[in-house]
Amino acid sequence: MSSATANFNVNVKLRNDSPERVLKELAISPLIYIRLVGILFSIIVFGCVADKGYEPNSNVCWYNGSHACNFAIAIGVIAFLLCLAFLVKDVLYVVVDFTANPNLKKVLIVADICANGLWAFFWFVCFCYTADQLRKISSVIVPLNTPYGSLRAAVAFSFFAILVWVAIVAVNVFYLFRIIRGSDGPGGGFAAFPEGGGQSDSEQQPGSGYQGGQEGGAPYSAPEY
Repeated sequence: MSSATANFNVNVKLRNDSPERVLKELAISPLIYIRLVGILFSIIVFGCVADKGYEPNSNVCWYNGSHACNFAIAIGVIAFLLCLAFLVKDVLYVVVDFTANPNLKKVLIVADICANGLWAFFWFVCFCYTADQLRKISSVIVPLNTPYGSLRAAVAFSFFAILVWVAIVAVNVFYLFRIIRGSDGPGGGFAAFPEGGGQSDSEQQPGSGYQGGQEGGAPYSAPEY
């Protein structure tokens, strides 16, 4: 019990890096940009549906009167909040030193993979649901003021959101693989070559093999004719 508590004890501290170095690491982090794109797509989806997804008089969802509007708004809002929460996690990766407790970093990455993998599936359900309801209203006579542009935009960006959330999961899986291997960067974790031009110990030790006219340590003498 005590060992398990010690392994997951939140024993972290801030790194002693300059603000310029922190900003540089944040600027080259791919997850930062992918999450910003995810925030944009989430706003587009729930914004289009919340603004134009309901009939103005009866407040009925334009998606064939189904619950697709409520579902799309809920998925978009929660996805927006998830991106904001995990953006904080991405910043913590840069400013916090996890050397004292590397297990905490693994737990955060696994939580990121699980949450965003689940939301990639929810985006897929949202895309299929809204696209199917849009297909149904397209096959019947509908009022001329039907906001097809907003409805189609919500469907399209639901599909694009699937790709964004899959990319988030893929990058986190790559980071987790690097941590498991114990490498700090791409191509790391390999043992360095020995010094002295890569020579083996037997080649560097005197008296072993043929070295400088000697074989087995005995001096070489020319034969007499």
